Parts: sequence; structure tokens; C-alpha cells
Amino acid sequence: MIIMKKNNYILLILISGVLFAACRPAKPVEKTNQAISVRVISAAALHESEALESSGLLSSEQQSNLSFKVGGIIQKILVKEGDHIKKGQLLALLNRTEVDAQLNQAEENYAKANRDAKRTANLFRDSVSTREQLENTQTALNIAKKQLDIARFNSSQSNIISNTDGVVLKKLANEGEQVAGGAPVVYVSSIASKDWVIKCGITDKDRARLQGNERAEVSFDAFDQNFSGKVKSIAQGSDGSSGLYQVEIRLEPSSAKLLSGLFAKVKIYPSGKTDLLSLPVDALVEGKNDSAFVYTAVSNKAFKKAVKIAYLKGDKAFISGGLLPNDQVIREGSAYLTEGSALKIVQ
Repeated sequence: MIIMKKNNYILLILISGVLFAACRPAKPVEKTNQAISVRVISAAALHESEALESSGLLSSEQQSNLSFKVGGIIQKILVKEGDHIKKGQLLALLNRTEVDAQLNQAEENYAKANRDAKRTANLFRDSVSTREQLENTQTALNIAKKQLDIARFNSSQSNIISNTDGVVLKKLANEGEQVAGGAPVVYVSSIASKDWVIKCGITDKDRARLQGNERAEVSFDAFDQNFSGKVKSIAQGSDGSSGLYQVEIRLEPSSAKLLSGLFAKVKIYPSGKTDLLSLPVDALVEGKNDSAFVYTAVSNKAFKKAVKIAYLKGDKAFISGGLLPNDQVIREGSAYLTEGSALKIVQ
């Protein structure tokens, strides 16, 4: 009986202790600093020339489809594709049977017309022939002389002669083939450093920004270096199939061994300037094409802004829209931020 009372007494003390603890006010939870440490940078305003980007194929300004002046059968082609050639070098010959026969015929006709003209002139002096007969024979002599000139010219054009120092890009016919006058037989290109050009297409919007002679920067996948050039010509009308305007870039002379047909990436820098803002590239988040986002710091909170990228240059991103010059852009720590995140700006 005594033991039961003792147990009840202990239980009563335990219950009283629990109730007392439950009635005590809860200890406040210590607040921890949830601010994310970041570094900020001001967007820098500047006048910058936004580059126009395009691409094209490298070619020589002197690229020629060489052909025979007259038709006939090809007797000999003296070069093959890839051969280096010199200006004035003989490249191909036409079978001369028909050409020589026409030349001989023209020579005979001229000789006969010359004899007739002399005979009629003598008779005219003796008052045997009339002035009309004299004039007719002189006209026939002049016609025969012109026909002989044509035959001689066609004879000289029955060979193909290189018009430049360069390389044979393509052989378009073979020996023994019948070709028409003017049909391409050999395609050649100059390899002189001053003759390299790139033809590329630009939109009508970009066309309006160019005047000619603008600076250009060219790169090739085959070379680690960049090449300098200038806008040589701009088309006055658009291409019917693509709707683009053709721009021709002339490369400045270089010691690099360039090859016709190389794919080129071109940046053209218009003379007109535009107001842009510059940021370090690592300040951009979620970039796609010419759009991206940045975080800005306002009253120690993070705010996400969409920006328009004009172009990238080195470690700089040039922004054409979405920012103001006095915006505090978060450069370091943006990967850990969400909209409205508390910030701790560090130097």
C-alpha cells in the first residue's frame, strides 16, 4: 500500500513537470543569414560598331572559263586539274584542219581580189573600164582583206592560252571531243595574293548600313589566323533566288597559302556607330541565339532581366536592348540566384 502511494506520487511529479514545460514560452529560433554573396558590375555605355556577319567561298578575282574561239575537235589538252600554270602558257589545241583550210581559202580570195583590182585600175587608166568597175573591184578587195583578217584571227584562237599565273581548277572537256565555239574547256584561277576575294550575301537591313570600303575580318577553318579585308563592291539589286545582296570582300595580301573554294566566315564593320552596352560574357545566363538573361541587383535583391545580344567580341558581350547604363549587373554568383533572392554584395 505504501509502495503504491509512492508510485502515484512519482507519477504526479512527472506529469506536473511535463505540464510545466509545456506552459513555458517557446524559445525563439535564431535567424540565419540567407543572403547570397555576389559581385556586381555596372553596364558600360559606349559607341560601338556592330559587326555584320556573313559567310562565303574564297575565290580569285581572275577566275576564267577558257575556251576556243571557233568550234572543232580538241586535239590536245596539255594540263590537268591542279596544275600550276603561267600567264601565256599553251593549255589546249584544236584540230587545225578546218581552220587552216578556211585560212588558205581567205588568202586565195584576197590574192584574186588584189589581182582583179590592179587589172581594173590599169584598164581604167587606159579608159577601157568604167569608174563603177574600178570601185567594185576595190570594194571586193576590201571585203577579201577583212575576211582574211577574220580567218587569221580564228586561226590564232584555235589554241587556249593562259591569261594569268594560277592553277587549273577544272578540266571541262577531253581530247577528241567536238566543242562549239565559246564552250568552256579549262577553268583556271589566279593565285596572286592581291586577287583573293570572298563573295557573300547580306540582308536588305544590313545592306543599308554599308557604303563601300568598310573594314572586314575574315577567318577560315583551315587557318588559325584571322585575315583583313575591305568591301570592294556591293550589289545594287538583290539575288532573285535568295533575296540577299551580294558583297565582295577583297583580302589584303598575305603570305598564307590560300586555296580557291575555302569556306570563309566574314565580319564587316560599318562606319556608322550604334549605342551599345558592354558586359562580361560570364554575366549572361540562359543564353540562346541573340537572347539571354542577366540578374541585376536592386535594394539587395536579385531581379532577372531579358537582354538582346548584338554580338560577342572577346570576353565582352555587347547588348542592344534590355539594360540601362546604370544597372548593377551581377557578374559572380548568378548561378545560385532566383528572382527575388536576397543579396550580399561583396567587393
